[in-house]
Amino acid sequence: MIVNIVDVSGIIYRSFYGLPSLTYNDQELGATYGYCKEMLKLIRQFGDSMFIAAFDSSRKTFRNEIYENYKANRRKMPRELLSQIDIVKEATDAFGFVRAEYLGYEADDIIASYTKVISPLKHTINIISSDKDLMQLLDPENNINIYDPTKNKYITIDDVKAKFGVSPEKVLDVMALVGDSSDNIPGIHGIGHKTAASLINEFGNLENLIANIHKLQKSKKFETLKNNIDKAILSKELATLCNNIDVKFEYSAKGNKNLNEFFQRFNFKSLIEKA
Repeated sequence: MIVNIVDVSGIIYRSFYGLPSLTYNDQELGATYGYCKEMLKLIRQFGDSMFIAAFDSSRKTFRNEIYENYKANRRKMPRELLSQIDIVKEATDAFGFVRAEYLGYEADDIIASYTKVISPLKHTINIISSDKDLMQLLDPENNINIYDPTKNKYITIDDVKAKFGVSPEKVLDVMALVGDSSDNIPGIHGIGHKTAASLINEFGNLENLIANIHKLQKSKKFETLKNNIDKAILSKELATLCNNIDVKFEYSAKGNKNLNEFFQRFNFKSLIEKA
């Protein structure tokens, strides 16, 4: 059986910024329309399987308690998109998806937690997202796949290696060294992706690199690493997905719950015949 875990934020942001403005009764609905259109496409592709829609719960998460500047570089969600969040949730319910939202956690953490719970049950898991942070979860041997809806393709281990220079289980260690500007994760200034990947491939992980840092004494990288170990440790902690949320799981295939009624209410006429 197949369980599809959807990163909702990625889809609605892409729809909001990528589609023309759409309003009905003075309510902006472009992101909602894009989300519904994408979900119909995925249902056609994956058939009568289970869908879990993971939502970010709030701007502040447990990571802000660890590092107050986490995502501090991000602009607030536009009002026109914020006004659609509850409508997107209504759409999710109308599709018959499981709607998952946990206070203080990001959608990525919810996805990681569901993946941890579901994987031992031997279901095939499709993580539906374009977020590079989720590449750390890719594990085809255990039927944990990542499907990128923007590229309409499954992400492969070779794709991860092309992006990070390492296999999925080492992605976190590379991120610890280079950081992530989109999330304001600091990393170590002066350590680029190629250097980080080379070091992690040589030493296996961040912890082993730190334990053996003396072996780099004749290298230009030595002082940089030695003086910024705390930043690397912090960055790995911030990039690590929390997989211990107490999510509840019971397999159930998607069931259409008044979807056409929802489309009619918001004048999504072009989607009615596709539902």
